[in-house]
Amino acid sequence: MGSVRWGAAALAAVALVSAPGCASRSPLLVGDPATMDIAGLVDSEPAQRLLADILHGRPADTRLARRVPSPLSTDIGAAPGVPPHASLSRLARDVSADFAALTFARAASAEADSRRVQAAFARYLRDREAVAERALRRRAGVYTVLFAPSWMYRSHPETGADFGPQRRLLDRLGIANRLIQTGESASVEDNAAVIAAEVRAAPRHGRALILVSASKSGAEVALALSRLLEPGETAGVAAWLNIVGALGGSPLADAALRPPVSWIARGVFWLRGWDWAGLASMATEPSRRRLDGAAIPDGIAVVNVVAVPVSGTVGPEVWLGYRMLREHGPNDGVVLLTDAVWPGGVTLPVLGPDHLYEPRRDEAHGVALLRAVDLAIRLRADRGGR
Repeated sequence: MGSVRWGAAALAAVALVSAPGCASRSPLLVGDPATMDIAGLVDSEPAQRLLADILHGRPADTRLARRVPSPLSTDIGAAPGVPPHASLSRLARDVSADFAALTFARAASAEADSRRVQAAFARYLRDREAVAERALRRRAGVYTVLFAPSWMYRSHPETGADFGPQRRLLDRLGIANRLIQTGESASVEDNAAVIAAEVRAAPRHGRALILVSASKSGAEVALALSRLLEPGETAGVAAWLNIVGALGGSPLADAALRPPVSWIARGVFWLRGWDWAGLASMATEPSRRRLDGAAIPDGIAVVNVVAVPVSGTVGPEVWLGYRMLREHGPNDGVVLLTDAVWPGGVTLPVLGPDHLYEPRRDEAHGVALLRAVDLAIRLRADRGGR
């Protein structure tokens, strides 16, 4: 790798540790496709047509299906849900990166509960604010929400890494909530232990727990629920809302941990007083090994919120990381899309935003998302999860 590319990798590593708290300008792709410059948003003609079909709610175009390599068609047809990353990566090379990302979004909508939750989420977004909030207030006494914060949430609370806007919304709605005091740059393993202890100690008062995570804290919650807590200790956990979870780590962390980039990255961490173990724990190999074969109790409803940007919606804060990760396949600027999904959960792909997921700052979006989680909990209970 040349010096320019090593320098790009170093900058991407800084973006990795800074991203979850920054503001993104990537738009949410909803509404009338006629008002959008679809051609200017995506990187190929097949991606234009697929995006138009998704936004119009049309079934798969058979002409587009013929552009998909047969191994991918087999993968998706064999089991509804998220297609394997290798197939998406191959599709990105053979057609285009945006076509692969949009194929992921469409495939993630195949599972029945995911479709129901996605349709409800879209409907909740259209509700009038008073109606939406009234519906949520009726469930206020049912849940306590525990937030697992993102990187640097103490140093830079103004960025939203501490879920400040969401906690203020829940306070206003009368929904009990609390921020888990994890280490702002600690390792996944150390923070998972803190989260597990918080779940054990959380007062119930007849309320079920909803855990909310974003980016790196997704890996921490996953480890706590699947490895550290006994099944009896998770009996009070109703749901986990996994927003842009870095469950499989990030290839950007891999780049930052290899010399000579690691020399630059270590200097940045030392100057800022960050814990190097936090970055090391986000490398892809330990991340995947950590959760290999892991399982979460059936009674917990998992809602995976996956940001699915296209090339024309990626914000400048993560653009460099997005470009670097394109060689690996569809990504949100920090993590690969398939690595943001906990298997067996409901998947809610959100078109447009990148990893920084700016919609989480919007109250209407937050209300709709919590109502969608409530629906996922009830669907899981109806299927005998509790």
